[in-house]
Amino acid sequence: MNRRRLVWVRHALATSDPATPAHAWPLTREGREAALRLAPALAGLPPPLSVVTSSECKAVETAEALCEALGLGLAGVSPDLREVQRPWTDGDYRAAARAYLRSGSAPGWEPRDQVLRRLSRALAEHWGPDGTTITVSHGLAMSIWAADASDGIDSVEFWDTLTFPDAWLVDEDRRTLCRLAG
Repeated sequence: MNRRRLVWVRHALATSDPATPAHAWPLTREGREAALRLAPALAGLPPPLSVVTSSECKAVETAEALCEALGLGLAGVSPDLREVQRPWTDGDYRAAARAYLRSGSAPGWEPRDQVLRRLSRALAEHWGPDGTTITVSHGLAMSIWAADASDGIDSVEFWDTLTFPDAWLVDEDRRTLCRLAG
């Protein structure tokens, strides 16, 4: 049985603006408050706790709020935890995202296998042998990883259930995920 734990956190609600690249979107005031409210659900996890975040603004701000509330130092930053690279979608973003998750590719969207490789690199670097590693990332990236790493998870169904923010504990031995808060 593993002594290490992994928690995937989806960032809190961000301000979306088509004039600003998605990686630069900050949290809303409500998003920051929600990130602070998420912390008690993570406080009882086996120590030591460490936090690593995507380099995108909304994830960094979520990680900062969690670290503040949990009394931790600064979060590590891994660009490999970023969201799936994709073009701006003028139409129905949710439909486009679902189609991408079903197929693993779409014109202009980062291929699924590339997403998995970079997420695996980030975890290899930051997921320690003991304690709990909290990764702050993004919905599409998390959904791709969850479907690959767990038995019985459909990436579209998983993504459809995610909230802003959300937290999932990975059971590495059983290849399952359990929602902690969301």
